[in-house]
Amino acid sequence: MKIMTLTRCIYAALLACLSGQGAAAQGTDGTEAQRELLELRRDMTDKTVALNPVTDFDCADPSVVRIGQWFYCFMTGYPVKIYRSRDLCNWTYYRDMFPGPTPHDPYGDGQPDPMHTGAGEQNINYWAPSAAVIKGKLVVYLTLFVSMQNDRQVVCVAEDIDSPFRYANTLNVGTPEHPTPQDGQYFRDDDGRHYLVYGDVNSKGNYIRELDKDGLRYAKGSEPHYITTAYEGGYIYKHKGLYYYFCSRNYYNSHEYTLCMSTSSQLLSGWSEPQPVLTSESADAILNGAGHNGEIITDRDGRMFMPMHAHCEGLLPRPGNYRPRPMILMELQERNGRLTFVDHKGRPARHPQWLVRAPRF
Repeated sequence: MKIMTLTRCIYAALLACLSGQGAAAQGTDGTEAQRELLELRRDMTDKTVALNPVTDFDCADPSVVRIGQWFYCFMTGYPVKIYRSRDLCNWTYYRDMFPGPTPHDPYGDGQPDPMHTGAGEQNINYWAPSAAVIKGKLVVYLTLFVSMQNDRQVVCVAEDIDSPFRYANTLNVGTPEHPTPQDGQYFRDDDGRHYLVYGDVNSKGNYIRELDKDGLRYAKGSEPHYITTAYEGGYIYKHKGLYYYFCSRNYYNSHEYTLCMSTSSQLLSGWSEPQPVLTSESADAILNGAGHNGEIITDRDGRMFMPMHAHCEGLLPRPGNYRPRPMILMELQERNGRLTFVDHKGRPARHPQWLVRAPRF
């Protein structure tokens, strides 16, 4: 079968499964339709393309770090789960970041609240981990959200991917002026300096601040530099001398969640106002609400890929009003001097795509 014909068949079958039309035609229920979709994904023989979503599990706020031949993905939730993949398309569960039974006792040693949140009996939410290898150690930046009056960003460290993670430091604590520091993501510039990019989502905006050489504290004398107005999941990438700032706006549980992009020739100033670059095709789109991206990863052919989460109606059951967010993969190419999302044929894309060219590593 020719690749083009196979791709069309996969696409048609996918739409039928997700819309429920395939289930209705065969007299099956929604669960069976989802099972058929998963089998379709496993049985794909055209290895030049990958089928979004690339996970069949909830994968909110994915952060991907490469260690050796493996990619490891950290995601929002407790326990903070770690999955791994060799190709960014096929993911398997690896381990939990912490062994403890609850966010209050993440190490399982019976010592409550080791990260000093002062949460008492309140819930602690573990949000938006950002993983990086710094000076040979695995460093993860985490948002610990208790309430609008109790929010902070902490950093944890492990000797390697198989070693225990331990709390190392608290970088940001909410204040009356900046109550909700969230979504810290790591960036290393070409000169070897380390930075934390973070947002104060419910008030002032997004900022970048230099970290010390080990990434566990802010550099002495450093100050936060304003990037733009309040957005979620800020991430910086440098390409051919131009800095790109990717960030997300609107409500994460809605199809209106949107990925935006800003640029600057300087890291600490001069950022343009973020503009939408990836939106839902319509309110009825099955694949919608893409955003809160992870790191851009380059394959052996020099092609750039960005993981992010999105809603995919019918793929995963909804617990209450929450809409699960599996991972999708999108390719970026340079167009007219700017990075642009493209579909599996290399055409500019403004919406999350079902098909993406498969990375090669």
